[in-house]
Amino acid sequence: MNMNILLYRIRSLLVIVPAIISIQNIEASSYALYITFVLLALLIIKAEILFPRSTQLLLVIELIGFTWLSDAFGGILFLLPFSTLIAVFRTRPAPLIGTAWTAAGFILLLTGIMDRESELVTAVLVLWTTFAAILYTVNQFENKHHQVEELYEALALSHEELEATRRRVFEHASQIEHYAQAEERNRIAKDIHDDLGHRLIRVKMMSEAAIHLFDSDVDRAQSVVEQIRDQLQESMERMRITVRKLVTTDENEARRYALDRIVAESAEALGIAISFQVHGMPRPLYPSIELILFKNAQEAITNAVRHGQAFAVTVDLEFHKDSVALKISNNGKLPAEPFEAGLGMRGMRERIALIGGKLEWQLSERFSITTILPLLGE
Repeated sequence: MNMNILLYRIRSLLVIVPAIISIQNIEASSYALYITFVLLALLIIKAEILFPRSTQLLLVIELIGFTWLSDAFGGILFLLPFSTLIAVFRTRPAPLIGTAWTAAGFILLLTGIMDRESELVTAVLVLWTTFAAILYTVNQFENKHHQVEELYEALALSHEELEATRRRVFEHASQIEHYAQAEERNRIAKDIHDDLGHRLIRVKMMSEAAIHLFDSDVDRAQSVVEQIRDQLQESMERMRITVRKLVTTDENEARRYALDRIVAESAEALGIAISFQVHGMPRPLYPSIELILFKNAQEAITNAVRHGQAFAVTVDLEFHKDSVALKISNNGKLPAEPFEAGLGMRGMRERIALIGGKLEWQLSERFSITTILPLLGE
């Protein structure tokens, strides 16, 4: 049931019931006037619902009118102002305004019943004060209840926004991972074309040369065949490494981008010494971040051997409060200054830029390159 309708019925009963009970004290000549005033009181109560902007003015008129009716016709009409008190506190006034209404009603009620028995006057005034305190307490409870509901709604909204943000972050991380994987596949395809393709072309040319040399110079022909064998052996090894990059067993699928794995595989495949250390407080990383660190470590280690002829590489992974840094240094020859980033380092920088990271390098006793990535969601 609508609260306004329920309030209207309760207030109407607080007027009708005392008016009916008190009618026995009314002289017959005053019946018409009495009933007119009672109907006018009910009309004012109805008007407060129809004209909410005039509620305060109508409540003032109502309180004064009910006090006058109590004084003029007696009986138990002193209960009429209690109806007004309910309406006052239903408007949820500020504590100071509520106190003012209670005090004003107290004075007017006292004025209307001061000629009654002292026990009745005391009881009515105590009832008035108690009734006002109860209404005030109910208002406070409802205010707290509304505040809790508002906080719950705000919390629910924040939770929905947080969940939406979390989904967007994971979707973005997944897109980055797919992009990086596609980029790595393209790089492997380029390696196959540039490295294995050229080796096979060279083997073909050497084979043709060996065929012609067998008729004129058997020793040189045998030497060329041995070189072809070595070239094929190296090509097979390169193919094995490439296949291992592309295919992983189910056992290692969950750790295909672990840094310790690339360190162990690179040390075995390249025949160099690689040390790996973790600093700070380790924590789980998003797949996209782990992938970028893995690919950049792979690129840096390969470049150290290919361009710097390094035989010892140091890999340091350091966790900070809001970022993670991967530093790879080697004992190979230092690049000539001014240093210019090659194709591999440009690829590293492009991967890092996808999530707002940065790439740094240092030329001192050892050449080092550092990948710095922000920790998403921190």
